[in-house]
Amino acid sequence: MAGAHEKLEHAEHAAHSGSHEGGHNKLFGVTMALIGVLIAFCSAMVGSERNELTRAMIEQTQAHSDYTAASTKLRLIMIELEKQHARVAAARDPQGGFSPVPRFIKLANDYTKERNMAKTWADTYRPLVGGHFDAAEGYERAQLIAEIGIVLASLGVLLVSRPAWMLSVILSVICVFQLGRTFVHTSNVVRTSNEKIHHAEEAYTELRKSHVGENDDEKAIERLDADGSIRAAIEAKAKNRQSDVSEQEAKK
Repeated sequence: MAGAHEKLEHAEHAAHSGSHEGGHNKLFGVTMALIGVLIAFCSAMVGSERNELTRAMIEQTQAHSDYTAASTKLRLIMIELEKQHARVAAARDPQGGFSPVPRFIKLANDYTKERNMAKTWADTYRPLVGGHFDAAEGYERAQLIAEIGIVLASLGVLLVSRPAWMLSVILSVICVFQLGRTFVHTSNVVRTSNEKIHHAEEAYTELRKSHVGENDDEKAIERLDADGSIRAAIEAKAKNRQSDVSEQEAKK
């Protein structure tokens, strides 16, 4: 009787230990699954931020090309102004006659404003580019923390080690904190930068519209070719050239 009672106690103890160990394994498994979700989420955020970084850099390049174009136009106008200054100094222009100097000065003022606004527009992309770059780095750090956590959780399952599991849980919490901090910081930077970019782009676009709307280029052409004879001759030459090309293609 005593031996049977002792065997029964051992069986109950083994069953209790088995159920306890099974509970631990389930908890470890759930922890690993959650960490796996964190890793997948971090990877998706890294890819998203890199795509946004690429897009912001492309837009920044476009804004900078507009700045470069405005600077080039301003430099060309300043060269022409220097030429006109030399003509005026040499008294080559008749008194009271037509002079292109006012037109060049106006263009210089317009292109100076355009260059400055384009420079402001291009510079507003710097915080946005930096924000997306830092965000990608922050999400990568979170992913690394989560990967270390899932390794510790795996060790906890294999070794039935509660300390390893606790460390994996702590790293998971740190990963979530890193994700939250990166997301909040990036959201603030992106929102502020997009507002500045929008205002700078609008100002630049409005300035360009005002320059085009004044039709100064057309007026200058009209002043130089009032009767349209020069433009008519150019169009006639273009038509003749086109007809010659068509005849050559027809012969072939």
